[in-house]
Amino acid sequence: MNAIELLRNDHSLVKSLFSKFDRAAKTDHQAKYDAFVQIRRELQVHSRAEEQIFYPAVKATNGEGQRLIANAVQEHGRIDLLLTEISRLKPTDSRFDENVETLMENVDHHVEEEEGEIFQFAEENFSEQQLGELGQQIERRKHSLDQEMAA
Repeated sequence: MNAIELLRNDHSLVKSLFSKFDRAAKTDHQAKYDAFVQIRRELQVHSRAEEQIFYPAVKATNGEGQRLIANAVQEHGRIDLLLTEISRLKPTDSRFDENVETLMENVDHHVEEEEGEIFQFAEENFSEQQLGELGQQIERRKHSLDQEMAA
């Protein structure tokens, strides 16, 4: 699977996990917490692999790639900060749901920009073979990150 397809699949998975969070009853704090734990793990694995494999490749192309990635890395930082803040809250805290909503908005905005500008840029500047190789590297990195987090 090429890098863009792989990253789009990750985005879809996170979107479905946000829906799972939304579908949980307001008072089902355990279901909401469990959904958040899945969301956090997927976002962390995805963003680390992206920052370590995909973003450096895009940055290396030219000045436009560097600008796009600088903005995306800032957005990852805001998302990481929200993940940390939410992780410190009890699921019964009223701010828990509010902060997850803010996280959803930030992730949606980031995905929209990434799937628009960055993926288009990558498609224009990389061959299908290069995107395939990047996809394989990202998959391997995600697998190792997932194993590290499970340990």
